[in-house]
Amino acid sequence: MDTLNVMRRLEHGETALTGISWSRSGRYILTFDEAGICIMWDLKTGERRAQVEFDSAIVSARIHPRNSAQFIVCPARETPCLITIHGEVGPPRIDPIRIAAENVDLKSKAAAGTCCCFGKKGNHVFFGTSKGAIHAVHVASQSVVCSIKLSSSTVNTISRNPRGTDIVANSSDRILRVCEVVLPDSTHTLTRPVVDVEPSIKVVSKITDSVNRVSWLQAVFSSSGDYIVAAVDHKAEHNMYVWDKATSSLVKMLTGPNELLEDCAVHPLRPIYASISTFGIIYLWTRVPQQNWNAFAPGFRELEENIDYVEPEDEFDRRVTTSAGMVVDCAEYRARRERRASDSSGEDDRDVFIDVTEDDPLFSDSDSDSEDEGFILPVVVEFDADALPPAVPPTADMQSTVEDDHAMDVDQGHVVEES
Repeated sequence: MDTLNVMRRLEHGETALTGISWSRSGRYILTFDEAGICIMWDLKTGERRAQVEFDSAIVSARIHPRNSAQFIVCPARETPCLITIHGEVGPPRIDPIRIAAENVDLKSKAAAGTCCCFGKKGNHVFFGTSKGAIHAVHVASQSVVCSIKLSSSTVNTISRNPRGTDIVANSSDRILRVCEVVLPDSTHTLTRPVVDVEPSIKVVSKITDSVNRVSWLQAVFSSSGDYIVAAVDHKAEHNMYVWDKATSSLVKMLTGPNELLEDCAVHPLRPIYASISTFGIIYLWTRVPQQNWNAFAPGFRELEENIDYVEPEDEFDRRVTTSAGMVVDCAEYRARRERRASDSSGEDDRDVFIDVTEDDPLFSDSDSDSEDEGFILPVVVEFDADALPPAVPPTADMQSTVEDDHAMDVDQGHVVEES
């Protein structure tokens, strides 16, 4: 994000990719394609950590937020599966997760999930279906905890907010539904987590473009969770809408070039949005920072227009005489006068105590179990060996030139003793 340079090149295969998923630490990345091949890469070594193949295309896959050895895969014509990697010993374990009725075949499209999304701590995972339902499944027991029927349209994408209390579902009926999630691992209130309530998912608001009736390609929460960024599914437009989650009102419309929009993403910490076009160009959207010189110099005053400056008589004097007849240092006297003026203006410049020891469950993730929390992607220098000039073997003329230079150094006293 700082240099905007390519750090790694991974060769997945010849089939088009349907999506990627990052681990929480940023060390592992999951790629999946239309041929049903799912590969997890280790960016530290650049090698494949695991590979799983299915009989149908993979529509969605996500890495566990707290355990990078587990990930969820949603094939197009099979039931979703939980994949567990056991290091380098043996192939990964595949556990099917039934989200359909008991009489539905697991190898059918009716049992498949159209999208998936983990909860904040990974104890639960949400699945969307082609019948317009969302199922919350407990990962350890692989059982459905609660479900909700949104509509009769297919649920295309699901995304959760950073706090894990809300999810936004994008359906084929061109409506974004914000759902409140009440689960044992979600922080539902401002003071304590939910542990003794009935798990539930309920729709709290609906977002739609009632004027243009556009369909949505992707919908994600902002880094703060207060806004929803939705990408428009249009053949000749590259637009993204920013909606206020609380009021369901349009805040900003981001208009890009006349290129097909493929996907969008949000930076987890910074107010930066990313979108990719069908030409493979990634666009970064952010707010243009305004220069605030008062942050660097509190005494700096911005002027709307030029003014005539009246130079004080003692501005460049090292010592001045006060009204009491005392001779003091000019800088000290001027600082004392400014301090007295600021105190009389009524501004409160007292230091504010900031508590950095207590963890707020809304904004703190210090309870993370990730083993690669401080991972930094190493830099690998890539160069084309064919582009380098060929090595020139030394000739007799070059050897004589080297000997003449050595003899000159001896004559000038630069070489005292030969080893």
